[in-house]
Amino acid sequence: MVPDPPSPLQRNKQPAKQMSKSSSHRPSKSSTPSHAPGRLTLSLTSPFASPLLLLLTAAAAAAVFLYSLTAARSYGARGEAPPLSSPTVETMERARAIWELPAAGPARAVLFVAHGCRCRPENFWPPSPRCPGCVGLPEDVAITDRALRRRFAVLAVASAGECWSPGKEVDVAKRVIRSWAAKNGLEGLPVVALGASSGGYFVSRLAAKMSLAAVVIMIAEGAFGSSAGALPAVYPPAMFIHMPKDKRRAVLVDKNSKMLMKNGVEVKELQSLELPLTPTLLSERIPGLDRGLSERIWTVFREEAFVDDKGYMKEDGRETPWKDALVKRGLWEEVSALADHIQEELNLAYGYHEMTSLHADEMFDWVDKHLR
Repeated sequence: MVPDPPSPLQRNKQPAKQMSKSSSHRPSKSSTPSHAPGRLTLSLTSPFASPLLLLLTAAAAAAVFLYSLTAARSYGARGEAPPLSSPTVETMERARAIWELPAAGPARAVLFVAHGCRCRPENFWPPSPRCPGCVGLPEDVAITDRALRRRFAVLAVASAGECWSPGKEVDVAKRVIRSWAAKNGLEGLPVVALGASSGGYFVSRLAAKMSLAAVVIMIAEGAFGSSAGALPAVYPPAMFIHMPKDKRRAVLVDKNSKMLMKNGVEVKELQSLELPLTPTLLSERIPGLDRGLSERIWTVFREEAFVDDKGYMKEDGRETPWKDALVKRGLWEEVSALADHIQEELNLAYGYHEMTSLHADEMFDWVDKHLR
């Protein structure tokens, strides 16, 4: 039986320099304001209300129904079909793994995904009958969705601790990828690794230990140098996706990019910039959150002066007391089930250390050139 996953937690504003458990982290803020009602449920007066919800007594079943009911509406507004989610959850090498094969045809490549500190594989898939414990954070799901549409088989594995460790877990990941590929008839396909934050450091190490078609290092500068050992003679093309508002990390990304290029490695850099918080940004990016609620949340942000005259966040989403403000305005019951999803989008809008799918198409276009 697959062990119960930990509670979903957001990435920290100040990521650790190292990937080990001993890394320094600030605890994430609780998803529930301290003075919020003790029992939080979806308001039956919300636009998502349906007689069917009254029959769904299990919380997991309710979450699956709610997502499926509203995802089509959200994706339809963008002119896209909702993702067809049919993942498999299992244990490999004592690690919890979630994977899915493309529905459009045989897989032409493999995408291995490494989550960040205190995150988990369940963030990359929406809740479904196959994975009722999945969380479906919007940026994470968007990457999985793009990969599946481009006929990548997607595999995500949980780290042993809060963050990835650079030593033994690299060997575990190699064995998991190879055994899973053999089991599912994927042997011989090119493998691409993508990791964010701690996962970014991890895949940069993985790329030095196994043959990859490309590696995507997101919101991290990668792990190279003396502690990681000498750079191998053959290192895959590397893409860095980072947020330049994190000035310290931007300097390190530039340093490592130049080092890799000096050693003959092809490097591509993409910068993810801050976004203005518009009245419909949340409903456009979060399946399950309708336009009316998005507009009401935006009104609160404007009235509480959380955004400037142009709509940009004044403070990091993790430091903005938006949850308390929504409790005060009586909106918390409607948004509580999507609090982590909203938090991710606020972090993205501020443009500081968050998973991002803003450049997913450009990223996969670049990856496609290196599939062999």
